[in-house]
Amino acid sequence: MSRTVNKLPNAHVEVICPVDEKTWKDAQEAAFKKLAAKVEIPGFRKGKAPENLVRGKVNPGQVFDEAINAVLPKLYKAILEEEKIEPYAQPKVDVTKLSETELEVKFTITVSPEVKLGKYKGLEIGKTEVSVTDEELEADMKRLLDNSGTLVVKEGKSEKGDTVVFDFKGTVNGEEFEGGSAENYELVLGSNAFIPGFEDQLVGYEAGAHVDVKVKFPEQYTEELKGKDAVFACDIHEVKSRKPATLDEEFVKDQGIKGVETIDQLKEHQKNALLESKKANARSEYFNKLIDAIVKDSKLEIPEEIIDSQFQSRKEEFEGRMAQSGITKEQYLQIIGQSEEDLNKQLRANATREVTNYLVLEEIGRAEKLNTLTDEDLEFEFSKLAEQYGMKLEDVKKALTPNLGQFKNQVVMGRIENFLIENNK
Repeated sequence: MSRTVNKLPNAHVEVICPVDEKTWKDAQEAAFKKLAAKVEIPGFRKGKAPENLVRGKVNPGQVFDEAINAVLPKLYKAILEEEKIEPYAQPKVDVTKLSETELEVKFTITVSPEVKLGKYKGLEIGKTEVSVTDEELEADMKRLLDNSGTLVVKEGKSEKGDTVVFDFKGTVNGEEFEGGSAENYELVLGSNAFIPGFEDQLVGYEAGAHVDVKVKFPEQYTEELKGKDAVFACDIHEVKSRKPATLDEEFVKDQGIKGVETIDQLKEHQKNALLESKKANARSEYFNKLIDAIVKDSKLEIPEEIIDSQFQSRKEEFEGRMAQSGITKEQYLQIIGQSEEDLNKQLRANATREVTNYLVLEEIGRAEKLNTLTDEDLEFEFSKLAEQYGMKLEDVKKALTPNLGQFKNQVVMGRIENFLIENNK
């Protein structure tokens, strides 16, 4: 039996597919046997009772359901392969005809939206030339030495950047609250690890001092404490300052950087790293502006199913990150001062932008014949990664094989990005 394919508006394809009578009969028979094996008839072992007795115990509706569920996957796969349809979401399935001799199914499939590209070459966005100043290099070297330094007990008063070791006990209206106390806590002043105003009040004190820190909890805090005044009784035990490492040949050697053995070589290495970082940031900023301009000049209508799928994916990722960080979604919303509706609106806006950008980039890749990867192209990409990470080629292939589709997509998107950057200003 032939199927009917109808192109619908807004990136949907309707496929009406009759199932030939033998296939449908065979599916029903297999479904009946599967259900019959679970039927118990007094005096017979399960699955061994005569068929005429079992049929009265098996619901015909269950047979249809089981048979349909067995037929649908093969039917859908055949449609995609033979009609060369690439779905962008799960199809909607309707049974349009059903009897013991007849089955007809209608699939409504979401496909890639038609994208009408605007101008995407010869645009003048404005690329930024970057460089590293002596001041930036000096600051980076200072950061490197500070981070490699050691904490030493300091005589005198605490300053921003110092670490204080102290006990604290917090109260609200004279009552202690959960999580408001600790002993021998180490806090870097100016790190903004505590609520606003707390750390500033510990500046200017020596070891042995007692300080009553008075703060107001932000409105975007836990329900029990938000907006309330609190007093933290603090007893400072030690004040420590960070003694930077000394820039000498020994320090250079300790960095373990291949080919870097002298102070001048280390400075050159850090300068190049800073330059590459600034180039990457400038490229990312430029590309985002470029994509915004191309999308603005393009036309496409995206089905809600595609947006919904991306939104759900982003929402699950967000909730996964929250779970890993050890805080609940509700706590996070309290901290940032948003409602769940606000958060969902933001996630949906991000999902819409991501899908729109991807579809436009994909269409550019199609127009410029950049979307197809040959075996030689893949081998080249594998070899690049093997060289970059010092791995064996076989190990790279083995590591990427489980997610090969995703890897191919990344390579294609990288090609398209390079093409756009090279063909615009």
